[in-house]
Amino acid sequence: MLSDDYRTTITDELMRQRISATRNYCIVILKAGPKKNEEGAEKIIWEHGRRNFALRADGVLSIVCPISDGSNVSGIGIFNAPVEEVKKIAASG
Repeated sequence: MLSDDYRTTITDELMRQRISATRNYCIVILKAGPKKNEEGAEKIIWEHGRRNFALRADGVLSIVCPISDGSNVSGIGIFNAPVEEVKKIAASG
């Protein structure tokens, strides 16, 4: 952890400026399905990754984080899109 001597000072003016420029994001938590370990799942996961790359290239998926901690959560995506648009993206893929 940084000591207080090395932290950047954030003024009220800077706070107001940054807050006015914030955007809404939509977070998606991807959980592993019951067929994750079945034959052929690797190809589906690979193509899912390709789709994520395309969504990132299009500026819709700002951050994608694969999770491999042994839990049933496979990844987290942070979308630069409204919830309704993200629902449509999820339903189409």
